[in-house]
Amino acid sequence: MNQHQGTSARATHDLIEAIRDDQSQTIDPTFSELSPDNGQRAATREHTQKLIEQRIALQMTDMDAMPPIKAPPNLPELVRAAFNKARASGDVNFYPTQVTLVDVNSIPFQLRFSPSLANKPKAPKPLGIIDHRVPSPPSTTSVGSPLPTPKKKLVFDPFDNPLPSMLVCPLPPHHNLVLNKFAIVPEHFILSTREYKEQTHLLEQSDLEATRACIEAYQQYAGPGGEEKKDEAGKRKEGDEREEETGSKLYAFFNCGEHSGASQPHRHLQLLVVQKMREGLLEDVETETKEGNKMWEVLAQWLIEDKETEKKLPFQTFAERLTPEMTGEELHGVYLGLYRRAREVVREYQLSSQPQPSSQTQTQSRQTSTAAGTAAGEVDEIQTGGEATISYNLAMTRDVMVIIPRLAEGAAIVEKNLESGEEEVVGKLALNGTVLAGTALVKSQREWDVLRRNPSRVGELLGCIGVPNEPEWVKEAKREGRREERRGLL
Repeated sequence: MNQHQGTSARATHDLIEAIRDDQSQTIDPTFSELSPDNGQRAATREHTQKLIEQRIALQMTDMDAMPPIKAPPNLPELVRAAFNKARASGDVNFYPTQVTLVDVNSIPFQLRFSPSLANKPKAPKPLGIIDHRVPSPPSTTSVGSPLPTPKKKLVFDPFDNPLPSMLVCPLPPHHNLVLNKFAIVPEHFILSTREYKEQTHLLEQSDLEATRACIEAYQQYAGPGGEEKKDEAGKRKEGDEREEETGSKLYAFFNCGEHSGASQPHRHLQLLVVQKMREGLLEDVETETKEGNKMWEVLAQWLIEDKETEKKLPFQTFAERLTPEMTGEELHGVYLGLYRRAREVVREYQLSSQPQPSSQTQTQSRQTSTAAGTAAGEVDEIQTGGEATISYNLAMTRDVMVIIPRLAEGAAIVEKNLESGEEEVVGKLALNGTVLAGTALVKSQREWDVLRRNPSRVGELLGCIGVPNEPEWVKEAKREGRREERRGLL
């Protein structure tokens, strides 16, 4: 049952009880349907029951037409004030970074390093998962299927009743906005579910609607005393370039699965102010890339503005353009479509990467692989909730939604030892959903130095985290080969 259904069920129950209380004066509490001489009372009861049903129907209609989720129009002010106050009090740890741009196949990619991260305190780890409900013996429904498993939550959960100093504001009906305790970008904040929900499950419509509400609040914000320039249709005029006080852009991302860089099991999406992500770039002499002196822009944005970008990346991504007019249902549909495409490409890659069987077992192996692939494909077509079957990162701006399927969290950073001539591991580059913004973070001086001296290695490391981005003719040849295998089994 999703959030809307749960809310509707509770409201329906409350409505029924309220109406029955309201009608208690017209229905004799001693009335019994078994009494044959109570025809008039029976008619009264039947009439009352119809009224109940009609009022319930009207209530449910109102619920179906629930207004869209709205973030506070002054959300940028609230985030900034909360961040500055929490940073001053020590509730938020901020780590300034050095930054340079590296060229990844003519795509400008941020590489950041924070010397202070070496002294970063470790966040309390979850102590395990416990059931907060009263224990009860196992039970089954009337048809013998197990009852739903009781909800579980973490013993330590930073998003459960967050500290007042970390809470930006509630975002009704199902979310809170809280600060990120360990920030390398100023005003980094988080959208978390109020009730405990799994980070590894598919996002719900309300999660995406709440994210879009935050993005729109930043986009429409005019600043203290400011006023947006709009055309006659009420839209922002082209060329209305203003500072971060007006019309800021947000970059939202979601980490799902063991290879995604996720750290907290309680469902949450993270939000960054794009203008804050640019800080430090203007002072860097390497902000101009080799091709056309192109400045850094959020990678997800390039995927819809420049179709060549997708081909240049070392990993596969799936992107769809968004419009402000999309309904919540349409937004969720875009997400599910991207997820299915990502899941399918992971399945195809895993099938193509399997070792070739011997000639004696080749036919049997093909039958097994094909059956498994078909089953996975069928699940892809119908899965709309529950636990995701792949690791992935999602990125979302006002204009685009992107998913990258993940096969690894990161890869080792190596450098040749000048004395021995052998390569040695100097660290690891681990990436989360900020990879779709075109950023990466290293945590030691040696990692920083190695990658600055050898910027081409950043692209090599990026090629290790997802499904390799092969030329289209290679992908088509593989797809045709699988189709031939399936035809041979008919």
